[in-house]
Amino acid sequence: MEDRIGILAAVVLSVITVLSVFQTVLMRRITFYIQLYGAYLANSVKSRLSYREDFWAGFFANLMVQLIGVLFVAALFSRVPVIKGWGRYEVFFIYGFSQMSLGLFFVLFSNLFALSEKYVVEGNFDRLLLRPLGSFFQVVTERVHLEEAATVILGLAMAGWAAGKMRLDLGPGQIALAASLLVCASLVHLGIFTVMVSLTFWFRDRGSLVSVMLNLASFSKYPTPVFGPEIRLLLSWVVPFAFTAFYPAARFLNRHQYDALALLTPLAALAAVAAGGLMWRLGVRAYESTGS
Repeated sequence: MEDRIGILAAVVLSVITVLSVFQTVLMRRITFYIQLYGAYLANSVKSRLSYREDFWAGFFANLMVQLIGVLFVAALFSRVPVIKGWGRYEVFFIYGFSQMSLGLFFVLFSNLFALSEKYVVEGNFDRLLLRPLGSFFQVVTERVHLEEAATVILGLAMAGWAAGKMRLDLGPGQIALAASLLVCASLVHLGIFTVMVSLTFWFRDRGSLVSVMLNLASFSKYPTPVFGPEIRLLLSWVVPFAFTAFYPAARFLNRHQYDALALLTPLAALAAVAAGGLMWRLGVRAYESTGS
């Protein structure tokens, strides 16, 4: 009996030791990438701001494009005050949340959209594979699109204005929860678009698939119940854009029937990022150099 207890204790101790070593190595790796990301981000910001006129031109051009969408929604609700039980300010709040999550993704990760033309077709992906860093990390950090911050700012202004009109009680705890859900919503975008751009490794697609997905993402700016059952199913459980805006935003609109789905947003983000990571790894294995 004592021998069995001793063996069990030794096994448990070995498992704990292995897990401790694994955790230490993993944390060092994560810390390394965080520090490296900070360096890459600083260099990208300095490079972008070295051409200030170009940056501001892009910033205001993007702001004008986003304002067109806002004016469309305003014009729509000037004629129809309520759509299937959803009022003007509720839609503006959801729209603003969508703009913030999509804008945050565009600022940090939209260099993914250059994968087909710049990296795969032109053969620059070979350069990334020669470095002792993950290829995905190098692609997303090679350029940060700061001008896309206009989308985030406009979304924040819309959501804040709508919240004020509805007199929502958003204390510090609620704001912290909203920020957490916003980050998760952006990660859902990241996972979905990583899956799409990864198809480039096989099909050399020059952006048509991404364009289709961006058009589908525009549905997330509106309450999902206004669409038919097929679209609701698609946006919730097939391509989960509903978790990038509607479900997390509804959590703060006193629509308590969506509370559980809102709290599933981190799981949706985890699933989307896992799917994106898997597709990227498979794509890298299938990648064939252009030889140029």
